[in-house]
Amino acid sequence: MSNGFVTVGHCIEGLPIGQFVWELLLSAFLICFWLGAMNEPTPFAMGLISTDWSLSELSVQAVLAVMSIGNATSLVLFGWLADRYGRAMVMRNLLLLTFAAALFMQGSRTLELTLCARFLIGLCSGGIMAALLPLIAELLPAKGRGFYLTVWCCGRPTGALFAVIISCLLPQMQWINFIFLLMLPALVLYILCRLEVIPESPRFLYLMGKREEGYFTLLDMYDKEATYLPWAPESVSLTSSPDPKEVKAIGLETLHHSDAASTAFLCLIVFLINCASQCMRAWAPMTALTSTSQQNPLALIAFPFCKAHMAGSSGLSLLQGPPDHHLVMVVAQGYMLEICGTVLCAAISSVVSRRWLIRGALFLAACLSFATTVAEGHHMWFSAGPLYGIVLMAQSAAFNFILVYTCERFPTSSRASAVGLVLFFGQVAQLFMPAMGVVLLRHMSEQSVLCTFNSLYLVALLLTFQLPLPSFRERTLHDIDEGKAGRDAQRRKRLGVSYQTV
Repeated sequence: MSNGFVTVGHCIEGLPIGQFVWELLLSAFLICFWLGAMNEPTPFAMGLISTDWSLSELSVQAVLAVMSIGNATSLVLFGWLADRYGRAMVMRNLLLLTFAAALFMQGSRTLELTLCARFLIGLCSGGIMAALLPLIAELLPAKGRGFYLTVWCCGRPTGALFAVIISCLLPQMQWINFIFLLMLPALVLYILCRLEVIPESPRFLYLMGKREEGYFTLLDMYDKEATYLPWAPESVSLTSSPDPKEVKAIGLETLHHSDAASTAFLCLIVFLINCASQCMRAWAPMTALTSTSQQNPLALIAFPFCKAHMAGSSGLSLLQGPPDHHLVMVVAQGYMLEICGTVLCAAISSVVSRRWLIRGALFLAACLSFATTVAEGHHMWFSAGPLYGIVLMAQSAAFNFILVYTCERFPTSSRASAVGLVLFFGQVAQLFMPAMGVVLLRHMSEQSVLCTFNSLYLVALLLTFQLPLPSFRERTLHDIDEGKAGRDAQRRKRLGVSYQTV
């Protein structure tokens, strides 16, 4: 607050927790549920669907891979568009385009058309998270932001578990019906966006000079909470004058931890976490399925461009027929524990700082991933399933709070672009791991390859020491570039001009 004015950040962060916040989180959960169901990483669910084309292991992997390629292609672009044109507008258009691409996919009768439609769905839906995460962060109050910004992320494993359950309960389900069930939430979400359940960020509106529209959005938010907005339109501004002590601290911080360096470390950390996670997600269930066969579990997760390595493979026969109860048990336990763990870690964030939560989750994931490998090597299914779930829980907590830190680290003017870039490296990791796994299998044993990928958690843990992770629980979002504000304040000081004289 400065000179009798309040910032738009003060108005949002003083909002009580009530109807508006829970409607927002429910919509965000539904989006995560839908994206998790579409991007289910194991080929198990897709392998039981009845299609019009010839179903083979190569075609299943192609259908799974092409959507990840579409997601990676769109993340950076739509993150930049969200910073330029608005988060809610970008997300609303992407939902409509995704539903249109799903209609095209339902009408596809050949593998080529299905791959094209699947790529379009990934291209349209990939940028939703780049716009959604900054939007949720900018609409939430300051109190308990870590909890409310991560609790809805349990929708992703819930959606993935839903896809597996549907494929188990309804074996040989028709392709059209399967796609319809997965795309139905997209239509509901588009309706919710049109009903302004997910409004545009007032921070972004004030940043773009749309003060009147931003103020009316604030009024609607307070009306939903049955609370009176005590500030007049002319008293609400984007930001206030920076304190000289804060300016000095900002200058020292940017000297040692610049935005470019922080972005590079964040991208690398997310890349390593997703490489290790993708290996565990694909290998652990397939080990249960291939325990009585001669198939190499890691060979079953190769993508189509590894065709030479997969020639002559009969892995699809393991996916056809009645579902194997070992596979269902491991997958179900893993996803259910990940759901519970996401909520638990969100609650823990209210008493533990970001720094210890991220580093502790990475250390736990590294230790338990090796324990899971040993347990499944000895066919200890009842212990391997819970260990697998705890690993997923730990890596999800680390990944979610890295994204929370990204939202808190960057200003509103570049927040969506930064989140999109970080998520882009996460999608690249999901494409990189199977290809690198196949290459390593030609020169190393299966256990050596698994240990190599599991050790990436430790490398990511070491890289977090290069980030200025906060030692406190909550951090207020900032709407302008603090480094630029500090330089402007220093320039005014040299010229003998103060904020009040301006």
